Amino acid sequence: MAKFEALLKINPQKVENLSEYITYCKYYFKPKSKSKVESYENIEKLKQDFPIVHRNILSDSKYKKNDTLKDFPLNWLKYEIIGNSKIKTFENDSNLKNSKQISGIYGNTNDLQAYINNLPKYSFAIWFKFKLKTPYFSKDDDEFYIIQNPILKEANFKVPMVRGSSWKGALAHAFRELLGEKEKIESFLRIFGAGSESIKALESYLFDKSKDLKKTQEHLLEFILFELGLKVDKVLIEKIKKIKNKEEVLNILGSKLSQKLSENKKHLPLEFQTHKGRAIFYPTYFDRLTFEIINPHDRRKRAGTNPIHYEVVPKGTEGIFQSIYIPFDGILKDNNELKNEVNKDLNNLCEAFEILTEIGIGAKTKLGWGRFKIEDKKVCVNSDLEIPERWTKCQD
Repeated sequence: MAKFEALLKINPQKVENLSEYITYCKYYFKPKSKSKVESYENIEKLKQDFPIVHRNILSDSKYKKNDTLKDFPLNWLKYEIIGNSKIKTFENDSNLKNSKQISGIYGNTNDLQAYINNLPKYSFAIWFKFKLKTPYFSKDDDEFYIIQNPILKEANFKVPMVRGSSWKGALAHAFRELLGEKEKIESFLRIFGAGSESIKALESYLFDKSKDLKKTQEHLLEFILFELGLKVDKVLIEKIKKIKNKEEVLNILGSKLSQKLSENKKHLPLEFQTHKGRAIFYPTYFDRLTFEIINPHDRRKRAGTNPIHYEVVPKGTEGIFQSIYIPFDGILKDNNELKNEVNKDLNNLCEAFEILTEIGIGAKTKLGWGRFKIEDKKVCVNSDLEIPERWTKCQD
């Protein structure tokens, strides 16, 4: 934040920016009981110290008798700070601008194209604006807050966000729906990398660093099932159980997972060895906040019993997505082979985004939250790559 939040003074009747909003939510006065407020000896001192208490609890007609004092700060936040629109906007907030600048997010594709031009050949960037079709929520770890479910915010500037790692995880999940072909599995591992315990166990056995065959069998099945999300039948399980040496491990990898191994069973392809992914994912920051309520119903009484508040980014909010792909591990590869790989990865990534728009990002996606619509799809390239259908070059 621009200032130390605990020392930040706010006027609770006029919250203007993100810093004041967060400060109110985290530190502002929470009355313990109405009697305690009413018994405050010096009412003028009370009004001076806590103007919202006097103006709202003691005299405001909006205060409802059914509201518990525990919930009062939240109700005040909804009625007075967010107001009739039920949405608080921070469009020109300095913290929002600082977060974007420090994270390296480009506001236009001209500057991004200039950056891509200086990267290794066949690097590209995917950049688009999107609009939320449903609320977005991802829970923050901050326990000292006005409600139990604050939205995830950037650690220093307290701006609501989608982490780059969250984009990566969500996109990898969407990408798994494409994994019916061996070439797409190789593409998946090139884009997102490989460094799990399953990959390490396979690698260790195949390069003679370990002789633990049972552990290799377990991790091979785990890798196919949980990391790639592929279907496994009884025949494949029996095959894995009967593995006796590394040649048979390579046979299964080749027949089930890798076109390269099917053609040449002597080596473990680079895609299946521990490595970083070629794609870098940037965070997205939002400029709006509001509240949603989930009210679980009692089955017998058919009435809500305990409303749960969520701080969310509302439907209709716009954001920017940015990802840069650098084929850093392709320097020694043949030019045509590398170009072919990058073209496949670019097409697969764009296809996965179309799936992700319907799956959604963040939490509560089963309730329909986190859906979005892509509005301005751009690809910045520094060489003669094929631009996927319905996407346009940054230079156009």
